[in-house]
Amino acid sequence: MLKLQFKDQRKPAIWLVESRYAIGKDAQNNIALPDDGVSPFHAEIRVEGDQVFITDTGSSNGTFVNGKRIQRRTELRSGDVIAIHTVQLLLMDPKQEMKGAPEGATAISPALANIPIASSSVAGKQDSGWVLKAKTGSLVGQTFPVPASGKVVIGRANTCDIQLPANHVSRQHAEVQVTGGKLLVKDLNSSNGTFVNRKKVADAELQNGDEVRFDTFSFEVVGPGGATQSKMTAVNAPAPAPAARDAARPKADAAARPAAKPAAAPAAASAKPKTAEASSSGGSAMLLVGVLLVAAAAAAWFFLK
Repeated sequence: MLKLQFKDQRKPAIWLVESRYAIGKDAQNNIALPDDGVSPFHAEIRVEGDQVFITDTGSSNGTFVNGKRIQRRTELRSGDVIAIHTVQLLLMDPKQEMKGAPEGATAISPALANIPIASSSVAGKQDSGWVLKAKTGSLVGQTFPVPASGKVVIGRANTCDIQLPANHVSRQHAEVQVTGGKLLVKDLNSSNGTFVNRKKVADAELQNGDEVRFDTFSFEVVGPGGATQSKMTAVNAPAPAPAARDAARPKADAAARPAAKPAAAPAAASAKPKTAEASSSGGSAMLLVGVLLVAAAAAAWFFLK
């Protein structure tokens, strides 16, 4: 989404979120320019999907694009300079703008220009205040500190402190402020609502790690102590598998259990009685043989005498 930036910085940048912008000296114009030489209804900008067109609407001094006076409807591209008499407007693509910006730079309205902007690389280590860290949309990775006093208005309008360039974001969508050390968010009767951890709220207290969403723009809340893990991540984290739980148990549990006594082998138990019985039978047989031998010897001696 493109935006118009006044080269003399007389007004905040204008995000082209509407389909039509009238430019002229008359106060009824979307972009009112009270400069001498600007006609009451000087020019018109139309936004059609990803294309932007400008048309001169019968001005006295003409409308110029990149130094050339236009005679008909002209398509605009990022980087073009529009001149309405002496007023110059630069058409910019925020994505290309951020490529050349220093690390941690944040697009924020002049209303918060005096507040130090936290770099996204150190946002989680801050301990001096609350920060909203963009997670989605064209602002992803950017950080927006919340001042200790006053309200920060979030919405589509150019006057908002944090401007969200989307058609479904209300002009003044919500506001956040610090009260008594607590960060509070309040929905300003927006069309599509304000959500905290996926629940629609009218107003709520924000905690470190919360996710707050305005239409499709999501922010992570970073508290004075810094967020270590988003609550949304913690809520949706899968439970550990049973095998993992078992592996994590101390091995001392198994060691503390008494060892089971080995079961006696039936065959071994019955073998001993059988061996004793065999020995007893063998001894009786030997005794009988000895008696018979003695009797035979005595009989032979009697008959041979």
